[in-house]
Amino acid sequence: MSSLHFSSHAIPLRIPNYCCFKLDSYSEIEYESYKVALLKKGIVLICLGFSDDSAEIMKDIVNTIGLIHEHDALGRTVWDVKIGGETGEEALAISHSDREFSLHNDGAFEQEMPGYFGLHVVRADTLGGGENILVCADRIVESLTEETFQLLSSRKFKLRVPEEFRKVSNFIEASLIDESHGFRYRYDIIERDLCSPEELEALNELELKISLPHNMFKVHLGNNQILLLDNRRYLHARTRIKDKKRHLKRIRFNMPATLRVA
Repeated sequence: MSSLHFSSHAIPLRIPNYCCFKLDSYSEIEYESYKVALLKKGIVLICLGFSDDSAEIMKDIVNTIGLIHEHDALGRTVWDVKIGGETGEEALAISHSDREFSLHNDGAFEQEMPGYFGLHVVRADTLGGGENILVCADRIVESLTEETFQLLSSRKFKLRVPEEFRKVSNFIEASLIDESHGFRYRYDIIERDLCSPEELEALNELELKISLPHNMFKVHLGNNQILLLDNRRYLHARTRIKDKKRHLKRIRFNMPATLRVA
């Protein structure tokens, strides 16, 4: 099932000025401003005036404003998003392939789902593939019927942990909308055979809403750009990669519980 069928008609994302930063040297890092922007809008875009292929800047920022989240059973915290992964032979994870990755939240299968994630573009797709698609949870929650909202926020769904990310359990149980109206969603991990007819109906409504182009925003990331994103506030996806040399660095993290800035 693809949630990106109409993604070519997605709306270009307009990012407020307080979420956009230009960084020409290490001394210009604005840690507190990044944190405020993430709490207020859930998104930060940093344009580096230099190359940082090891993503040390992104790691330093995340270490300062939050706590880095472990990626997998190998204990990696920063990892490569490219065909074949870090070794060129990691084929299990969708992010290590050239395939489309439908709308989802990172780590939706983890009991403690990471609150935020970061992307650092080492080499962008020069052929127009690998486009980033975002869907804002607030926009979707507001459009759901009351019955669907109540069901998705109160019922526990059985979610399968993908083989490549298994640490302890094969499954978890969790609601798909949390108390802050954030999402926990990934199409292919929901055990639909165990869902009741009304749960399947609610899922169908949710999936219809997130697949509509007027609810999608597209973001083009160029070389030496860093994107930090609220993982619960935005579903994200990636269109098919066309340039086999596309290379991103990725990180997941949490920030201390803080009331969102209005």
